Amino acid sequence: MTGRIAVVIDPWNYPFNGTVVSTRRFVAAMEQAGYQFRILSIQAPELAEEEVFEKLSIPGFNRIIDTMRAPLAKPERARLRKLLADCDLLHVQYPFFLAHSAIREARALGIPVICSFHVQPENILQNIRLPSRLLSSLLYRLFIRFIYSRADQVIAPSSFAAGLLTRHGLDRPVTVVSNGVPDRFFRVERRPTDGSGYLLLSVGRLAREKQQETLLRAVALSRHRDAISVVLAGVGPRQAYLERLAGRLRLKARIGWVDDDELLGLHGRADLFVHTGTIELEGMSVLEAMATGNVVVVSDAQASACAAMIHEAHSRFHKGDPADLAERIDYWLDHPDARETQQRFNQLYARSLAHDKAVGRLASLYDDTLRDVSSVEPAQMNGSS
Repeated sequence: MTGRIAVVIDPWNYPFNGTVVSTRRFVAAMEQAGYQFRILSIQAPELAEEEVFEKLSIPGFNRIIDTMRAPLAKPERARLRKLLADCDLLHVQYPFFLAHSAIREARALGIPVICSFHVQPENILQNIRLPSRLLSSLLYRLFIRFIYSRADQVIAPSSFAAGLLTRHGLDRPVTVVSNGVPDRFFRVERRPTDGSGYLLLSVGRLAREKQQETLLRAVALSRHRDAISVVLAGVGPRQAYLERLAGRLRLKARIGWVDDDELLGLHGRADLFVHTGTIELEGMSVLEAMATGNVVVVSDAQASACAAMIHEAHSRFHKGDPADLAERIDYWLDHPDARETQQRFNQLYARSLAHDKAVGRLASLYDDTLRDVSSVEPAQMNGSS
């Protein structure tokens, strides 16, 4: 069974956003399987004019939104109803104003709704410098009430993420579908170091919750600091700060955007992949590093799925603790045989989350949802909002 799927993804034209990267990968794969997609977003060159929505302006928050590079779309309910009228299913990837209006229109039209859990409230609060358990719980309740509780099915990228939703009161069915690891990461050729130095790689948005400064400070404390080169691959509001910090610490560091081909080359040359982020629903960059055969070291932060995924003691460090991270770095650089063993284990684990498997699970979920809805009388569907 195939059909036309409407997808709400406000920043579709921002391919460095993890949610966008994942959505683009799934859309490309599902199109090959025969599904058709209508992307509902702000301006993007490949979208039809009627699919493009105006960028939302929120006085007092526009600078923060622009800095995060996560723009929101302004909903137009009449146009949403027209766009959804010939669609078979609505898939919400970005749970904000456009999503809320799209869900209301889909319900009015009797169209089933699937919502993916990609945006962690803790992530938002870190970026606006208001980390608070109380505010986090409030945001979870708002997301659940206005988005996830109105879905026929909710998708979480990990068991950790699914648990967050259920612990905060969601009573809708939750299915775990990994973001998946594309095949190209498994094909990376590893090129061992020549003994003259080490390469430490970290990939992710240069933002507060990623805490890349912990890695830089850890390298400065490492016994191997003079032999280590660091690459922080990504873009974001903290790039200038991180560059200044690396300069003050006198580290050999490259910080900023790299293209896909270069990133694969960096994975192949890396001696260690370090993820200092404290808020992750799955950890796509960590899984991709594992697929390339890298040893990974991650934070033990409770709000991160990476801590639940990585159990090797030498691969977990205390959140925000450069000295503890330096010890982990030195251990792995001092034990090349242990690195080889861990690299093989990591790649085997990542295979279980290959992207083609994730695509198959999503296709099954689409088909099951469409079959379930087709067996329900239209009057019942329209009255389920």
